[in-house]
Amino acid sequence: MKRLICSAVLVLMMAGSVFAAGSKVDTGILTYLGTTEGEFQEALDDLRKALTPLITDESAKQEWEDYDLLEGFLSELVASRRVVHFYDSLLAMQLALRARQIDEIVLPEPVVMYLMANNPRDYEIQFSLNMMPSTISFGFKAGNNALKKDFDDAIKAMKKDGTLMTIEERFIKNLGEGEPEEVKFAEFKGSKAIRVAVTGDLPPIDYIAADGRATGYNTAILAEIGKRLKRNIRVISVDAGGRSAALASERVDVVFWYRNTEGLKTPKKLGKNLKGVMRDTYGEGVILSEPYYEWDTDIVVGRSN
Repeated sequence: MKRLICSAVLVLMMAGSVFAAGSKVDTGILTYLGTTEGEFQEALDDLRKALTPLITDESAKQEWEDYDLLEGFLSELVASRRVVHFYDSLLAMQLALRARQIDEIVLPEPVVMYLMANNPRDYEIQFSLNMMPSTISFGFKAGNNALKKDFDDAIKAMKKDGTLMTIEERFIKNLGEGEPEEVKFAEFKGSKAIRVAVTGDLPPIDYIAADGRATGYNTAILAEIGKRLKRNIRVISVDAGGRSAALASERVDVVFWYRNTEGLKTPKKLGKNLKGVMRDTYGEGVILSEPYYEWDTDIVVGRSN
């Protein structure tokens, strides 16, 4: 049975309109949870096929906010086919881009901003698209409802009292150059540890410092949740592609799960046409927490000079 993929593939096709009509564009993305590379590619091709007749549909154009800005990108996405390549780490994807094995990489805007602040000559933003925001949730093995509820309650309380906003300001918005500050976890004697997979592949959101310390936004969120639950937190380094396996095997109790919201700002007619090819990112055996962070611009394409 096919894994289902969310409409992130739509945004992927719209990003980076810099290639000649009819060309093949090799695109790198971090390994997507809940699907395989082949299944993701199939969904991408299905969406491209569904979109083809809509670029000349005047009624669809009128319904689409800022269509004039996107018209060239819509035309290009039909003319050029993007071929997806999964990478299990950000470093591997960056090296592939540098070696010209791929033409572009797709990352959330905060990550690209961080990379460009620290390596201003290495990347160029081709296009930013905010039609479909992305969110971060915690992923748990199905059946671990008690831990999910504990995390949900903590996240809701942090939203209400402003803690989430404070952490975002410190670890994302006001970070600038260099590494995020060190995050320290409180220790609770006799508390059973919660094991959390950290990849370090989305700095400064999911970040591991050069000396191996987990830091950055997600780690700061974890430290606060651990304090509120009076539970010890243990971070375990896992490649992006190994998160599902680590959760399924119970090597870890929690993973970070990045997903697209369902609020895709597209014409109603487009939504109807895409109904049969839209995909969902939920993998089997996974339950998700309340989302706790959203970035305004979903996908940014960066290319090396």
